Parts: sequence; C-alpha cells; structure tokens
Amino acid sequence: MSLTHHTPAHSRPTGQYTSAVEVSGPGRTLYVSGQGPVDPSTGSKYVGENIDRQARLALNNLKQVIEGSGFALPNVVKVTIFLTNLEHAPAVNHIYAEYFPKNPPARAIAEVAGLPDGQAIEIDAIANI
Repeated sequence: MSLTHHTPAHSRPTGQYTSAVEVSGPGRTLYVSGQGPVDPSTGSKYVGENIDRQARLALNNLKQVIEGSGFALPNVVKVTIFLTNLEHAPAVNHIYAEYFPKNPPARAIAEVAGLPDGQAIEIDAIANI
C-alpha cells in the first residue's frame, strides 16, 4: 500500500510528482522527491551565488516534508545531493552536518549539468521506520 504526502501549497510540486510517497509493509518507508531552495515564507525559488542559503533552504524543505509525513530526520537512511558545481560540496557538507550531526545516513553527491529554474542544489531522501 502506498500513500502520497504533500507539502503546503506554496511549495507543492509543479510537475507530475508528489512531495513524498510512503510505502507500508514490514515497517514504513518514505521516498522524498528532490527538494530545492524554495523560500517557505514566499514560495519563491531562491537562486544566486549564495550556496549556503540554497543548501539551508533545500534541507529545511526536506525536513518539512519528512516531518509533515510523520517521520523525523533520524529516520533518514539515504540522501542524494545534486549540485551544479561540485566545488560547493564542502560548504554543503558543513550545513548538512547541522541536520545530521550523529549517525548520518548513507549519502551520494553528484554533479549535474543543470537543475530546474537555475537552482544550484536539490536533495532527495529515503526514510524508514
């Protein structure tokens, strides 16, 4: 059985996907779609040179979807970070450590040619209870 989860209206996906899908079976698994730097107060996408701000917004949005689906960051078992510039990885790692300070999940970082709307980062995750 699967259940879809949505974030508040200002950050709902504009494409043909949902914010997260929960699959139940032995336990519960949550698959979170890629989250980017959307400002939750305005719903506008933040792009620009400040990777710290973009990373923090993306991680805040990831956290919001996870917690809004009845999970918590310690339930995250896998994260993928997509960057348009791999040189941003050290700055992103520093901020990422604030969200996953102990027993961080498995993770991959990949450099991509581009992301929607000119954003520099997108983060997806899998959580399990």
